[in-house]
Formats: sequence, C-alpha cells, structure tokens
Amino acid sequence: MVLTTQRRIIAGVGVFLGLICIFYFLVYIPQIEYREDLMNKISQENLRLLKLEGKIRELEELKKERERLSQELALLEKKIKETQASFLYELGMRGKVYGIEYASIVPLKTEEKNYYFVTPVNVHLYGRYHNLGMLISDMARRGGLGSFTVDNFLIKASSMEGYTIEANLSISLYKYRGSLLSGKKEEVSLSSKSNLTSADRRRRR
Repeated sequence: MVLTTQRRIIAGVGVFLGLICIFYFLVYIPQIEYREDLMNKISQENLRLLKLEGKIRELEELKKERERLSQELALLEKKIKETQASFLYELGMRGKVYGIEYASIVPLKTEEKNYYFVTPVNVHLYGRYHNLGMLISDMARRGGLGSFTVDNFLIKASSMEGYTIEANLSISLYKYRGSLLSGKKEEVSLSSKSNLTSADRRRRR
C-alpha cells in the first residue's frame, strides 16, 4: 500500500517523537539522576572536608594548648625545685647556727593538689630540745618561697655525745600555684610553731 504524503509526515513525526521519548527515558533521565547523585556525593565530600578542617583547627588549638601547658609545667617544676633548694639550704644553714647535727634530710616525691604542690621531707637530726624549737620558730618566721608545716615528729634521748635529743621530723613543704606563676612571695605557715608548742606542753606535763 502506498502511503500518502500526509501519512508519511505523521509517521515521520511519530518516529521522531518516539526517538525523543527513547532519548528522554534512556539517556536524559539517567544522566539527570547520575548528575544529582554526583552532586550529592560532592556535597557530602565537601561537608566531610569542612568537618576535617574543623578537626584540624581543633588539633592545632590543642597542640598550642599542650605547648603552653608544657611550658607552664616546666616553669612550675623549676620553681618547685627552687623552693625545695631554698628551703633545704636555709634549714641546713640555720641548723648550724642552732647547733643542730643533721643525720639525713630526704625530700620525697612532690604531690600535685588542686591549688598547690606539697613536698614531704623527712628529717633526722641530733640537737637540744630548746635549740630545735628555736630553729623551727626561726624557719617559720622566714620570708621567701614556700610555706611548711611540721606534720609529725618523734623525739627521744640522744645516744650521740654532745646532744640531748634525737628527732625524726615529717615536714610538708607547700607551694601555691598562683605564687609559682606570678613570682610573688607568700606568707609562711606558723603551724609548725604551734605544733612544737603543743608538743612542748605535752612534754612538760
């Protein structure tokens, strides 16, 4: 059967529309879906990169904070050592003035508290009771770095010639954080003096 021109045109248009539909459903829509999927993936990667950048900034800030804390800790350790050295030096020099003979002076490990550092010190000495009291009172009145308390002591008759007592003292040397960082001097605790006075009263009874 011979197609007329009109039918040929209609058939051509139909074929063209069919090709358009095929292209739309088989090529264009998949491309749009692929593009949208790709854009979603790119957005997710960008979001992940932003989070990573935030983490990197946090890590850099933490690194700076760590360096600052390390410097502060080094300064604190230096000040604590200076405090210990100053205290032990004064204890030794003033002990000689009062005729105290030290058998041993042993600083123990420094302990960190909330607002201060404390270093226990064990002291074994020979001397006279009155001279020991004057030494501790003199140390309590001293200025400079650190305060201290005499937490416990044991006194007995001395077996060493020239001395009347043998004593073992447990001393706590304190250093407060603020004074370490600012370099300000702090008042010395007088509890050591009161401890010795109480012990003196018990001894006299």
